[in-house]
Amino acid sequence: MVFLIWQHYHSLDQILERRTSKASTTWGSPAEDVEDVQGITSINLPPDRPQPPKRPIAAAPDGIEALLSTIVQTSDYFVNVVLQQSDFNKLGGRLQVLSTWFSARETLSSILSGAQTSSLDGHIERTIISLFPFIRHPTQPKNAQPFTTLRQSFHKGSSGIVIVGDKSNLRDLCHAIQNIRSAHKSSLPIQIAHAGDTAFPPTLRRFITKLAPNVTTINIPSLIDSRSLALDKEDAAPALRSSAALASSFEQVILLEAKTIFLQPPEHILESHSAYKATGALFFHDHLYGKGEFKDRHHFWQGQLKNHAHSQALRSSRVYNEGYAEEADGGVVVLDKSRTSVMLGLLHTCWQNSKRVRKDWTYKYGNGDRDSWWLGFELTGVPYSWEGRYGGTIGWREEREGKENWVCGNTTLHLDEHEKPLWFSGGLLKTPGDDGDQAGYEMPTHWTMDGLFRKADEEGGMNCMLGDTVNELRKGEKRVLGESIEAAKAVDEKSRLFNVKIYNQGQP
Repeated sequence: MVFLIWQHYHSLDQILERRTSKASTTWGSPAEDVEDVQGITSINLPPDRPQPPKRPIAAAPDGIEALLSTIVQTSDYFVNVVLQQSDFNKLGGRLQVLSTWFSARETLSSILSGAQTSSLDGHIERTIISLFPFIRHPTQPKNAQPFTTLRQSFHKGSSGIVIVGDKSNLRDLCHAIQNIRSAHKSSLPIQIAHAGDTAFPPTLRRFITKLAPNVTTINIPSLIDSRSLALDKEDAAPALRSSAALASSFEQVILLEAKTIFLQPPEHILESHSAYKATGALFFHDHLYGKGEFKDRHHFWQGQLKNHAHSQALRSSRVYNEGYAEEADGGVVVLDKSRTSVMLGLLHTCWQNSKRVRKDWTYKYGNGDRDSWWLGFELTGVPYSWEGRYGGTIGWREEREGKENWVCGNTTLHLDEHEKPLWFSGGLLKTPGDDGDQAGYEMPTHWTMDGLFRKADEEGGMNCMLGDTVNELRKGEKRVLGESIEAAKAVDEKSRLFNVKIYNQGQP
């Protein structure tokens, strides 16, 4: 027993050692306000505010009661000392401490008395509520265990696809569903997440759920307390994604953007992707572009990560270390919510996408929610995995500037662990905005990776990548794209007729 308690103390001390630095300054926070994870030093509180523990955890007496006493004091401190919207780093530190409490709860389960277990559970929950008020179900505002209740709502062993839907992306939603169901014959259940009737009217929801078997819709504000998230605001579409991943009943979630097209069945990621299996969180890289052009973004990242022990994933990042524009392509995010660590990282990401934080920080310095995923997991100390390479391009081979190895297309291509095309973002239409135009479809022919990437010079143009090696699509990949395009054309016509009917009937 003594060893187990020492082990828990030691893990807390390691966090403290990694994160405390009196000389550093967090972006948006003065140096004197840098918080070590336990609140043991560096912050002077007014006399009427609860005081943090007076000494490092490792110096506390041995014993269960000493451990619980420290947790109680630290929980009181976290609850009463409210973080600012700029405190990304401090929130990560608090979540790291919470992680040790979960570990203690599991490791000492056979030793703790019923009263001690109840006390520990209560302080874990009250700390989570204080940091993430959106965790509560709207119909249970006084629930003292909302985190536990939410996790109990996940269907044990389940997995599925979640896509955010609204009136503006109906066509892309239809294409994504047809790609999954018609081309891949995937039986993974699909949930279309939305922010209510205004954003996604009932008539559209009925249409989308009749397109294919096992497609349902979920109203996110009916599942979590979204007041601090403001999911009905104009800038909330990216914010809805992390909330949808959190609230979905799936234990393993493949979160998609509507313009995501798979070249292999999506369940292959869950079944065979070793990087995902290792950490339970898999993210995908964007193109490498815009080197040196986003200094404010990098200044923000570096400030928040200054007191943080960088993970291997961050140390390997070409974007962070070489100054490229953005790290992540948000077209696919894969999470295993059965892991407590993944849930804690996800909570940080959801917080970054809350109304005030996203307005003043996350979206001010980033491209929507894209980089809030890796940053949340990094600051929380939660292991996460990246695909092996930065984004490539799938499209059409062209000769430009006297060179034949250009591949052009408004897409970002991603490979599996065997270097085969897995999925791409950008949708099936050759040129975005081909509203209802059947001629907007054209079968891609080639792909390339690791090349010089150039964004389109003008609106309506195509992005291009100059690769060392240009690959022609294989027969199976052409079959998938051909069937996806034909299914998309069919659903375009069905959608057109549906819209005419709705217009004539005057339905919302």
